[in-house]
Amino acid sequence: MYNDDPYDDAPVGPAHQGIPPGAHDDRRPVEARQMGLSRHTQEGALIEFASQLSATKPTHRFIAFLMLIAFAAPALYTIVLIL
Repeated sequence: MYNDDPYDDAPVGPAHQGIPPGAHDDRRPVEARQMGLSRHTQEGALIEFASQLSATKPTHRFIAFLMLIAFAAPALYTIVLIL
Protein backbone atom coordinates (compact mmCIF):
# COMPACT_ATOMS: atom_id res chain seq x y z
CA MET A 1 0.00 0.00 0.00
CA TYR A 2 0.99 3.63 -0.31
CA ASN A 3 2.58 5.36 2.65
CA ASP A 4 1.86 9.11 2.93
CA ASP A 5 4.63 9.82 5.46
CA PRO A 6 7.97 10.38 3.65
CA TYR A 7 9.90 10.07 6.96
CA ASP A 8 8.47 6.71 7.91
CA ASP A 9 11.22 4.11 7.47
CA ALA A 10 9.10 1.18 8.65
CA PRO A 11 8.96 -1.59 6.07
CA VAL A 12 5.63 -2.31 4.50
CA GLY A 13 4.51 -5.57 6.06
CA PRO A 14 1.36 -7.54 6.67
CA ALA A 15 -0.03 -4.88 9.03
CA HIS A 16 -0.35 -2.51 6.08
CA GLN A 17 -2.35 -5.13 4.23
CA GLY A 18 -4.95 -5.45 6.99
CA ILE A 19 -3.31 -8.31 8.93
CA PRO A 20 -1.70 -7.36 12.27
CA PRO A 21 1.85 -8.74 12.64
CA GLY A 22 1.04 -10.73 15.79
CA ALA A 23 -2.10 -12.31 14.36
CA HIS A 24 -0.34 -15.41 13.05
CA ASP A 25 0.50 -17.88 15.77
CA ASP A 26 2.44 -20.28 13.61
CA ARG A 27 1.76 -23.77 14.96
CA ARG A 28 2.50 -25.58 11.74
CA PRO A 29 4.93 -28.48 11.85
CA VAL A 30 8.42 -27.80 10.52
CA GLU A 31 7.78 -30.01 7.49
CA ALA A 32 4.71 -27.97 6.52
CA ARG A 33 6.70 -24.75 6.76
CA GLN A 34 9.47 -26.23 4.61
CA MET A 35 6.95 -27.25 1.95
CA GLY A 36 5.48 -23.74 1.97
CA LEU A 37 2.04 -24.73 3.21
CA SER A 38 0.29 -21.87 4.96
CA ARG A 39 -3.18 -21.42 6.38
CA HIS A 40 -4.18 -19.86 3.06
CA THR A 41 -3.98 -23.16 1.16
CA GLN A 42 -6.43 -26.03 1.58
CA GLU A 43 -3.81 -28.51 2.71
CA GLY A 44 -2.08 -25.99 4.99
CA ALA A 45 -5.33 -24.94 6.62
CA LEU A 46 -6.15 -28.56 7.36
CA ILE A 47 -2.69 -29.18 8.81
CA GLU A 48 -2.91 -26.07 10.95
CA PHE A 49 -6.39 -27.02 12.21
CA ALA A 50 -5.25 -30.53 13.08
CA SER A 51 -2.10 -29.26 14.82
CA GLN A 52 -4.18 -27.06 17.11
CA LEU A 53 -6.14 -30.02 18.48
CA SER A 54 -5.15 -31.07 22.00
CA ALA A 55 -5.24 -34.72 23.05
CA THR A 56 -6.15 -33.75 26.63
CA LYS A 57 -9.53 -32.27 25.68
CA PRO A 58 -12.36 -34.76 25.00
CA THR A 59 -14.01 -32.61 22.34
CA HIS A 60 -10.72 -32.29 20.46
CA ARG A 61 -10.27 -36.06 20.56
CA PHE A 62 -13.80 -36.48 19.17
CA ILE A 63 -13.10 -34.02 16.34
CA ALA A 64 -9.84 -35.85 15.54
CA PHE A 65 -11.77 -39.13 15.43
CA LEU A 66 -14.34 -37.60 13.06
CA MET A 67 -11.54 -36.32 10.83
CA LEU A 68 -9.98 -39.78 10.78
CA ILE A 69 -13.30 -41.30 9.71
CA ALA A 70 -13.86 -38.61 7.08
CA PHE A 71 -10.49 -39.19 5.46
CA ALA A 72 -10.37 -42.98 5.81
CA ALA A 73 -13.94 -43.69 4.66
CA PRO A 74 -13.37 -43.06 0.90
CA ALA A 75 -10.28 -45.28 0.90
CA LEU A 76 -12.07 -48.07 2.75
CA TYR A 77 -15.08 -47.75 0.46
CA THR A 78 -12.85 -48.05 -2.61
CA ILE A 79 -11.14 -51.15 -1.19
CA VAL A 80 -14.51 -52.76 -0.48
CA LEU A 81 -15.67 -52.03 -4.06
CA ILE A 82 -12.51 -53.57 -5.51
CA LEU A 83 -12.93 -56.76 -3.50
